[in-house]
Amino acid sequence: MELVTTMTGYEMLLRWGHLLAGITWIGMLYYFNLVQGEFFKEAQANTKSEAIEKLVPRALFWFRYGAVVTLLTGLGMLGLRGGGGSVDIYIGSLLGIIMFSNVWLIIWPNQKIVIASTAQVAQGQDPLPEAGTALATAGLASRTNALFSMPMLYFMGASSHFPHGFNFFAFAIATLLILALEYNGAYPALKHIPSLSKLPEGGKMGPYTSIKGLAHCGVGLTLVLFLIVHYIN
Repeated sequence: MELVTTMTGYEMLLRWGHLLAGITWIGMLYYFNLVQGEFFKEAQANTKSEAIEKLVPRALFWFRYGAVVTLLTGLGMLGLRGGGGSVDIYIGSLLGIIMFSNVWLIIWPNQKIVIASTAQVAQGQDPLPEAGTALATAGLASRTNALFSMPMLYFMGASSHFPHGFNFFAFAIATLLILALEYNGAYPALKHIPSLSKLPEGGKMGPYTSIKGLAHCGVGLTLVLFLIVHYIN
């Protein structure tokens, strides 16, 4: 009984950290997509420049390290459980891991280029030639993460409150759909890798361009994934 109580306590501490970090991470993600991006469309050049130099780096710090703590605490909880679980937790975890990868492998490296370019312009120098491409690459990956966040949050909650048994076929179909959408979101970064230069074209913002379109796509993806899991099981 003491061991069970101790393990339950450890899991509760990890869950608390997971929720705290996750709120920070996803909150910053929504800030970037729903607030900052729309503000930058209307801001004066000097205001936007100052924000990129002084505000954006601070926001990105909490954004990327919130993602780190969210991932580590989530993996810790899965480790304590020793495997098993519903298909919902695995779909939610897959989405979270992909989103984490987008943060550290695409969004942050490209945002560093944008920040450095803005700093150069502020000092009277020419912008970095790759800054425009970097901004678009980071923007698409961020929009893709915002899209994935909606089903990710649903499936994380469903794993405790509306779980489905694990079905490999359902998980495989859901994974293929998620990976296809991730391919589109990561394409601008992937195409610069020499060994992947002949990949089929992707990288379309499409309906993600508007907040309304992003919301519709996020809700739609959540519904489709739910139907796959619910009816194939």
